[in-house]
Amino acid sequence: MKSSIAIIFIVFVTIYGYCGDAQSAGLSDGGDFQVLKNPPKANDLQMAMADGGTVNLSDLKGKVVLLNFWRKNCQYCDMEKGYLKYLAKTINSNDLKVICANFWDPPSWVKSYAGKNGENLTIAAKPEGKRGVIENVVKGRIMGYYILNDANEAIYEVKGFPTTYIIDKSGNVVASHLGMAKWTTPGVKNWLAGLLGKPSFTQANIDNGPEWLEKLMLGQLKKGNF
Repeated sequence: MKSSIAIIFIVFVTIYGYCGDAQSAGLSDGGDFQVLKNPPKANDLQMAMADGGTVNLSDLKGKVVLLNFWRKNCQYCDMEKGYLKYLAKTINSNDLKVICANFWDPPSWVKSYAGKNGENLTIAAKPEGKRGVIENVVKGRIMGYYILNDANEAIYEVKGFPTTYIIDKSGNVVASHLGMAKWTTPGVKNWLAGLLGKPSFTQANIDNGPEWLEKLMLGQLKKGNF
């Protein structure tokens, strides 16, 4: 990596079910969420919209944001969008923003895709003329990518596709997921409802916090508890 690239924020995630460059590998059941005990502030990122405008991640403070990185020809990315669309529809909250950002394929293609597949989602591309992404190459092998900001700083790590960062209303990255997540499972929906300040989708007294989600994903809660 060139010396001009400063890595200012990296969240490490477990590799489980992602679309690699050469081939697809595995399929996650949605259980490999990395919940952060000390959530860092989300770094700002500018993205291009299908209508020709731009949106900055910092403009969305006060909303829960699912920042989902994907690319063309990733079957799990396409499959996951079905879950994300259903999630957005069932939660039905203006405080939830699902952004599917593709910084790898031409912005013109991404914008065209958005016109046909953007229901309940915000499909974003890298701004025209911006580098957007740098490869993480180790001993000649591509290990993933870093998303770059306007200052040419690496601010988000993408080890495979899809990769998602979950940002709370305060603008903190509270969790991440590598691979296709089943966003419609009760545990995930209830946790997101908690971030949104909404009642859970099952028991009214459920603990919707990250600690609860982490226990659920680790199999420390029995099915009768959620």
